[in-house]
Amino acid sequence: MTKMITRYMLAASAMLCLSGAVAAAADGLPSYRPGVSDAITFPDVERATRKEGVFVAARNIAMVTPGLTKDQVYALIGVPHFHEGLFGVRRWNYIVNFYTGEGDKYVACQYQIRFDRKARVERTWFREPACVNILEQNLAGNTPKNVEK
Repeated sequence: MTKMITRYMLAASAMLCLSGAVAAAADGLPSYRPGVSDAITFPDVERATRKEGVFVAARNIAMVTPGLTKDQVYALIGVPHFHEGLFGVRRWNYIVNFYTGEGDKYVACQYQIRFDRKARVERTWFREPACVNILEQNLAGNTPKNVEK
């Protein structure tokens, strides 16, 4: 009897975990999201080749996940906005813009991608915590209001 209950509990736990994974992937997006850390250094915006940044779909930022190649990243969000180069470079930096939901107002967010030795995405970062929230709200279909950095 105890073995039978244990089996049912294991099966129920597995189904619960699977249903959570299916729900997270139901929108077609991976669950990985960029981090925020004071230990990460970002270049000065004045050194950017595109100081004004670019508007990138939130879905495209969410699709930049560990394991992607530089070509895949390039296809999703374009060339880096600083003079970093392509070969042997382990960091790409961007300035991405997100609308705030207040007319034409938008917020510029510094975004960094770190690559491993095989030139695959290792980790991604936003400079400001507010940018992670803006990304999440845009992905949920809710344009954020009253965004402050």
